[in-house]
Amino acid sequence: MQPERVTFDRRFLAIAAVLLLSTLLVAPLFRGAVIALAIVAAVLAALPRGTRGVVFATMVGLATGVASINLFAIGIFQGPVTAEFGWSQTEYAVVTLIGTLVTVVSSLYIGKLFDRQGVRRWAIIGIILFALALISLYWLTPSLLHFYVVFALIPIIGAGTSSIAYSRVVAAWFDRRRGQAFGAALAGIGIGGAVLSSVSQFLIDAVGWRGAYAGLGILTLLMTLPIVLWKLRDTPSEVGLGLDGRPTSETAPDSLRADASPLGSTPAGYTATESRRTARFWWMFAAFLLLAFAIGGVLIPLVPILRARGIDPAQAAAVQGALGLALIVGRAFAGFLMDRYFAPYVAASILIFPIIGVVLLALDASSSTALLAAVCIGLAAGAELDVIAVLITRYFGNVAYAENYGWQYAAWTFGSGTAVIATNRVFDVLGTHTPMLWVYVVLFAVSGLMISRLGRYPELPPASRNL
Repeated sequence: MQPERVTFDRRFLAIAAVLLLSTLLVAPLFRGAVIALAIVAAVLAALPRGTRGVVFATMVGLATGVASINLFAIGIFQGPVTAEFGWSQTEYAVVTLIGTLVTVVSSLYIGKLFDRQGVRRWAIIGIILFALALISLYWLTPSLLHFYVVFALIPIIGAGTSSIAYSRVVAAWFDRRRGQAFGAALAGIGIGGAVLSSVSQFLIDAVGWRGAYAGLGILTLLMTLPIVLWKLRDTPSEVGLGLDGRPTSETAPDSLRADASPLGSTPAGYTATESRRTARFWWMFAAFLLLAFAIGGVLIPLVPILRARGIDPAQAAAVQGALGLALIVGRAFAGFLMDRYFAPYVAASILIFPIIGVVLLALDASSSTALLAAVCIGLAAGAELDVIAVLITRYFGNVAYAENYGWQYAAWTFGSGTAVIATNRVFDVLGTHTPMLWVYVVLFAVSGLMISRLGRYPELPPASRNL
């Protein structure tokens, strides 16, 4: 199957250009957010007409969803929250571990729910409940149990805002352009990094951390919910389109029937049970577990790592914003490449960047080298979820896409969540993050080698054999 030729909508490119020029007029704290929006416009310009709305909805949903808050906002809030309550870094980081364990367990089951019932209804419910949970943190007490309970509930009540949910929508809408679409949609987490870092720091400075949490929840209700209600649809047939935004007249009839597949196209591949019986599934699981441990151990506590190296809070937030921008670029570029080249080799090659970035941090980065390190880490972090999404469809098919993705996402979440504890614990004991940074360098190399050895894509069997 040859990849389709990519064309760009000039209107969206013009919007991107205007946004880039406007960075000269905005405050430095918000420049990263404006640049992120410019990149969004450029990425949407490359997608087929008729598909941009649903991709934009998934972008916004992920930018303000569970993953973005856990990856970026938690680090921004760590300083002011621990300062007020007198908690240690390790005590604060336990909240990430709790959220991780809940996410790991729930990820094994929610994918099956999305495969059977679709995503839209659960996304709407998740956005509302997740926003209310954030607003409730305005009344957070000094009790660690209170803090832990809220973040234990968030992955459950906000499951519809996760990448498991939104990537399932993308898998239903695209085939030939699937890698590109995954990269564009899942770049929403990078957008969250660029925008939430700036917005969170601004709100903390303006109204304190309590008001900042409430502000993020209100933003989600006022911005994300209307966009998802307006544009998110489970399959392209709901708006009279075929896969990749093609007119229905150009698409095979069996791929347009409402009952053809939960993913909106003729199903092929393995069931979730069959997939888990293969050695490749668990090899992939282990590779993403190690990779997530390495990325999560640096990306989530990046602000505290930079602060420990003498970088002030505003600069640290700006560096994290730059990481978010790099994440967007890495995600979109990786998706484009995986439509054209063997995805495991693309993924393994990209891991050269975080090795460089973490080495720079381990060598006691200054503000300038920290920026370069963040960009290198962001390029790799940007590739991870769309790599998982693409590999799931290529190796196991779309019969049980969301359930299979949920299992791999569980590995990713467990690795990234537990790594934060390790990073902060080493700092509490030794007063430095450096030893763990060198461990992460090794893990990047090992996981890259494992991904590169996944083997050729299999000939996927027709789903009808399971009926």
